[in-house]
Amino acid sequence: MYSNLAIVILLSIVMAAFDSAWVNAQNAGGVAEVSLSSPDASFPEPFSNLLGLRELRDGRVVISDRVEQAVRILDFSAGTFEEIGNVGQGPGEYRMPGSLLPLPGDSTLLVDMGNMRMTAFGPDGSFGASEPMMRQGGMLIFPRGTDGAGRIYFDQAGLIAGSADQAGANPVLRLDRSTGAIDTVAFIAQRETSRVQARMRSSGGGWNSLGQLQLTAFQSQDSWAISEDGGIGVARLSDYRVEWIDGAGNVTFGSVVDYEPVSITLEDKEAWADRMATRATMMIMRADGSGGRSSRTQALNRPDIEDVTWPEAKPPFPEGAATITPEGELWVQRHVPFGEPVTFDVFDESGRLSKKVILPEGRQIIGFGRGTLYAVTVDEDDLQWLERYVRDS
Repeated sequence: MYSNLAIVILLSIVMAAFDSAWVNAQNAGGVAEVSLSSPDASFPEPFSNLLGLRELRDGRVVISDRVEQAVRILDFSAGTFEEIGNVGQGPGEYRMPGSLLPLPGDSTLLVDMGNMRMTAFGPDGSFGASEPMMRQGGMLIFPRGTDGAGRIYFDQAGLIAGSADQAGANPVLRLDRSTGAIDTVAFIAQRETSRVQARMRSSGGGWNSLGQLQLTAFQSQDSWAISEDGGIGVARLSDYRVEWIDGAGNVTFGSVVDYEPVSITLEDKEAWADRMATRATMMIMRADGSGGRSSRTQALNRPDIEDVTWPEAKPPFPEGAATITPEGELWVQRHVPFGEPVTFDVFDESGRLSKKVILPEGRQIIGFGRGTLYAVTVDEDDLQWLERYVRDS
């Protein structure tokens, strides 16, 4: 029964948190520490589960909400929003809206995990053509970023067994949407994984099963992001440092960053399991008798922490830790002891650690704009409230 079933874990990671009236201090290493405070603006309506955010040129903000199955364009100044598209499988529709990535002409690429496709729409909310995420030969395009030319960047790390080469490296790939050509632009270290039993929820139609899923607890993996000009910023896990790779393949190496390993506590383990249950999504692909494939997505049940092999300490940063701002800074979220404020290392284009940013309690970053950042805070009813902060660069 299971021979035709390939299971892929796609984690929807919501990154960490911020504020803005900048308070500066100097640490012992001479790097400025910045604490964020009050927001520049707060949106008056709550959300359920924001997965994507993109700031448009005129200051409006596009968001995607997985639970509400909605894509909306927000106007912070008016406190209003416009819902675009509908739930479904047809043109201008989506089933599980996720990442929102910039395209030329102030358009946006919507990653729709429910329909396993990518759809572009304009700043006026009008939807264009869609293209499949699953390509010939079984390659899955799960976009991690786009550049100013609209090319899509992705990797296969941890998505499909055996994607790494013999040296244990996974390629970062670039898709030219105009030609369909895919080339390799960088390599990242293969992630370490642990296995855990997880039961799929029964939904009929032969999809109900019990299988081994690849889950990773505080995984070890390089993190990367794409700049508008097509440069790649890579936070290397081994000898924690940043590398910048330009469009011609030239590499600039930053200095090694000192860090103290953070031990993993019982609170860390329980919080990790909670995140898996609320943010992780299984994509199930099944081969049919004619050589075709069908796919579906569903939520992952909460894993039992006793079934997971835990490392002794957290790596310097979590998966998906790297983000590049429109101005070209690389922000890398750091692992901190449980309950302590979230901290980011900020690197310039030479790979130099230029400052540390300490976030206020209870905020999580959802995206960046030009000179801005956006964070969510969660209330006692588990509703998310969106705030905008002004950055100093």
